[in-house]
Amino acid sequence: MFNPLALKQEDCIEINLSEIETKTRFICQSIINFTDAQQALACRYQLTDQNNGRELWLEVKKDRAQNYQLFYYEKIEEMDSDPSFLAVVGTSTIKYQNPHVKEDKHTIYNRIPKKGEIVMPVKHLVEEEDLPESPQEYGYHKDGNHNWYFMTKRSEGTLKNFDNNLQRRSWEYKHEQERLLIEMPDHKNAVETQITIYEGREIARKNLKKVNANQMMELI
Repeated sequence: MFNPLALKQEDCIEINLSEIETKTRFICQSIINFTDAQQALACRYQLTDQNNGRELWLEVKKDRAQNYQLFYYEKIEEMDSDPSFLAVVGTSTIKYQNPHVKEDKHTIYNRIPKKGEIVMPVKHLVEEEDLPESPQEYGYHKDGNHNWYFMTKRSEGTLKNFDNNLQRRSWEYKHEQERLLIEMPDHKNAVETQITIYEGREIARKNLKKVNANQMMELI
């Protein structure tokens, strides 16, 4: 098993999730490996907050230079298959609002391109009342049926193969330091198509420590 943090179930790890949060201790509940479309190996650690039961995924993988990259992801939302949502997943940008945040604050995320992904052109029809002034200046066009539309590109996502024989299709987005991860069972093989949305960010190695009874030691 690929286990770069050398964690075992029930091990305790201390994480500084961001500059504004204090260090938090988590218990490792499970470890799972997966490979992406480029056959790059990665590891996911399921962690539970020692105090309040908050759950995170800690994901560790290597970049092209063989350096470790570490990210944490927290599940924000689960939804049944939604054609309207799936129509925009994979496009260059996506607007999303955390449903647990009270204020009306949508964030625009930019898709992170992945090597080997399939990207296809997509035509989006637009109602005339939704058009801006001088729509052609903003990239809108009329087709032969006099419908207004704009063109964009949509990625089919990255297929991840997990070591429990589960296949999931995923899309990753970024806004400044924040990340948005969208995953669902591979539509070609899955019986159910529930969509899971995670928010997270990258973590520096120095912000991770494995906690022993008598001492702390830095990971990796």
